[in-house]
Amino acid sequence: MANTLTDLITDADFDLRWFDLGRRVRPVSRKAAQAFEDGASPWPHPYLRQAWCGLLLTPRRTENENSADEPAVWFLRLPLDEQGKLLLPIRDRFLRALHQALHPANEAASNGQAPAKALQQALENSGLMFTPATDKRAVFHAQAAKLLGHPPSNHYPAAKAYAKDPAAFPWEQLALQGLADLAVRWDKEQENLAANLTRFAAPALISLSQGFESEAIEHQLVEPLIARARQSLESDTPDFALVIAVIRGISHSPATGMRQQFLRWILQQNPAGAATQPEVLAAIGSRCNEDLSQAVLAKSWLERLSASQPQETFNLLLSDLLFLPQLRNVLLGVLRDPQRQESVALSFGRFLQSGT
Repeated sequence: MANTLTDLITDADFDLRWFDLGRRVRPVSRKAAQAFEDGASPWPHPYLRQAWCGLLLTPRRTENENSADEPAVWFLRLPLDEQGKLLLPIRDRFLRALHQALHPANEAASNGQAPAKALQQALENSGLMFTPATDKRAVFHAQAAKLLGHPPSNHYPAAKAYAKDPAAFPWEQLALQGLADLAVRWDKEQENLAANLTRFAAPALISLSQGFESEAIEHQLVEPLIARARQSLESDTPDFALVIAVIRGISHSPATGMRQQFLRWILQQNPAGAATQPEVLAAIGSRCNEDLSQAVLAKSWLERLSASQPQETFNLLLSDLLFLPQLRNVLLGVLRDPQRQESVALSFGRFLQSGT
């Protein structure tokens, strides 16, 4: 029997590519995935103490075969131990179930099912499958198509046309998959996007920004996104859904100075009460977690979180971030500071008592 998922899938004549779908959608190298499966290394991008994996299974082609089979996709949520490593008993139980489905010991064991159907049943019975949010699923398919050298979806031309001139194309006719394709191919459309992002209808901008969170977009796109969010927060009718999407959309950009200045403005100035909105604080904590390695930002975030949110929310967000080695010491430094804000001290004390 195969010792890892990679071995099992390879033995079945598929090529396997791993993706992470936790905080954002991103490929995971073969080397990192293999070390994780072997139990030697932690999952590189843990989220809520689990590995949110997308597995892209591509049928192999022989020299005499021009296979038109579509790739298969598995979405698996794998629990991690305290070190962020795969729980090997769960891995082994899962592998045994898949092996049994692919190689039933006898005809009766297969219940007359075809191997593909038996395998799907084993996956569903594992308790490890999950359904990604629709925006993440769209970005996954856009990234997979690009990685495999496949064309984007049929919805991509409409998204391109909208980026070129938002006023000339009705945003209601845009599909989420087309906007995800546009987000993944932002570098080819950067000039149009930089010129017109401030003119996008809010629903279209929100969907596009959700795709941008998985991309390292340049400052030419970050600047109009931030401008749009600031404009909303300074208006009489702030659109927090748009602001949250912008925070997510700029979270992976190399324009760290621009992003951190924007986050400091939100957390310290609290425009339109944005810094007390639970989804705003969650977006900063879950998507801009690397920015919280800056003690000033971490302090502001923890103060807003502890002063405005229920203890359950504080516990959930803090336990997720303390699981990340690169953030743990910074956050603990703020939490244990004798001069910390009273709400931080109280919330952290309850967090410790909860044993989260």
